[in-house]
Formats: sequence, C-alpha cells, structure tokens
Amino acid sequence: MVKKVLKRIAFILVFPALITLQGCLHGQNEKSGIAVSIEPLRYFADRLTSGQVDVTVMVPMGASPATYSPTTQQLMKLSDSKLYISIGYLGFEQSWMPRIKDINNDLKILTLSEGIELIRAKDEVHGDHVHKGGTDPHIWMSPKMVKAFLPELKAGLIKAFPEHKEIIEKNYSEFYNEVTQLHNEFTDLAQTLSQKKFMIFHPALSYLARDYGLEQISIEHEGKEPSPRQLKDLIDLANRENIRLIFIQAEFDQRNAQMVKDATGAELVVINPLAYDWAKNLYGIKQLLEKHLAQP
Repeated sequence: MVKKVLKRIAFILVFPALITLQGCLHGQNEKSGIAVSIEPLRYFADRLTSGQVDVTVMVPMGASPATYSPTTQQLMKLSDSKLYISIGYLGFEQSWMPRIKDINNDLKILTLSEGIELIRAKDEVHGDHVHKGGTDPHIWMSPKMVKAFLPELKAGLIKAFPEHKEIIEKNYSEFYNEVTQLHNEFTDLAQTLSQKKFMIFHPALSYLARDYGLEQISIEHEGKEPSPRQLKDLIDLANRENIRLIFIQAEFDQRNAQMVKDATGAELVVINPLAYDWAKNLYGIKQLLEKHLAQP
C-alpha cells in the first residue's frame, strides 16, 4: 500500500514535467515510433511493418493490463511515438489514455475495437440505480475478430507511415491469408468436437468461444476468486457436464483451478493470452482443444 501511495505521489510530481518536456521536444525530434498496450499488438504491428518501425509496449509481460501503471521512462518514450494502437477497453487504456494524450498531443490513436461486434455484460438494476455492464476486451484471442480489425490496422499504419506503404500492403496480404487459414481451422475444429465446453480461470477466451460455437465457463466470478460455495457449484457443474479441460493464465493463483482439476479429473493447462507470438499462441490453444475435447 505504501509503495502504491509513493508511486502515485511521484507521478503527480513528475507528470507536469513530462508535459513540459514533451513541449520542448516537439518540433526537435521527428516522431517515428508506435506505442501499443500489450505484446500481441506489437506482434501485429511487427508483422505488417516487417519490424521496420520501433514499437513500445506499455504493459510489460507479467503485468496486468487491467491495473498496470506505466513508468516515467515509458511515458517519456511516448514523445517519440506517432501512432498508438489500442484495444479500447483494457483497464490500463481507460485509466491512462487521457494522460498519454496530454504527454503527446500529436499522437494518433487507433482503437481496434471500433466497428466490430463486442461482448458486453448486461446492466444490473439495483433499486434506484444501474450498474453498467463491462465490455470484454479480449478481441485479439479470436481469429475472426483479428480478421475484422486487420483492415483498419493496415489503413492506420499506412496513414502514419506512408514511406512503408509497399511493405505493409505486401505483409497485410500474407498475414490476412494466414489469419483466414487459422479462422477456417477453428471453424472446422468446432464441427468435430464431442465436447464444446471448457473452464477457464479468467474469461479471456470469450470471443473465441462465441465465434466458434464453444462454451467458456469462468472460475473467476465478477473479477474475483470464487467463494467456497461457488467453487463447489463449479465442481458439481464440471462433473455433471464432463468438463475435460481447464485453462488458467500464468499470472493467476492456481489453487482454485487445481481444486477443480483434482475433483473432476480435468486437464489443467497454463496459457498466456498476452504472449507476443499471437499465431503460435492461437495454434497452441487450437491443438489443446482438439486434444482434450475431440476425444469421445
């Protein structure tokens, strides 16, 4: 708690200086880089630009994109960025984008979730007020969603870096075909699975499940670990529905997922939705689904 308070105080003291520094640097250094929120977005940018544009990742590997606060060095590096590629609904983005724009008011923001079909939680009515449902940000975990936002990503990159237009268009064609192939393989796989349900600690595969006829059952309840009663209900459900596969992200405590595994005999597998190599990651998840859910 003390560290968090000190970090916030330090930021309050440093933030005005960052804005002043950005103003001094403006016009002296040509902006030439890209900033992104998470590693998979760096992968997409690298694939389309062949790595010819420097990409800064704001949320480092192992940190939570829901709660991460950037370092002073990261914020200073934003003064070199011409384009920011965001998901649009990550907690980090919602907390920090206004301040990021203050640091670099010339920064162009490309939000990949605009114009695509998002998963939104239902609003909950509590007496005289309403709790707004949240929007699931994990659009990059479905090849169908990646296919949907890739044209906007290509257009945004070409607009920001017209000098790389030829290589971006060439890479886009190749990568789009690769994503389409993966989309087709998931579509075909869904038709062959004898079991369509799987469990996951944090519901990061909502779009994958929706787009390919699967059902994701979250162990986490409203962003929190389940109560003993909820955990018992999950175990009963897993046994009743013959759940064979449980995913958990590396950064989460595995104890509750391990309890479900021990009580059901399901396979517990660690995945990382924030891994850099998006294609390898999605192929790996496809293979796990095929291995554990296609068996009779």
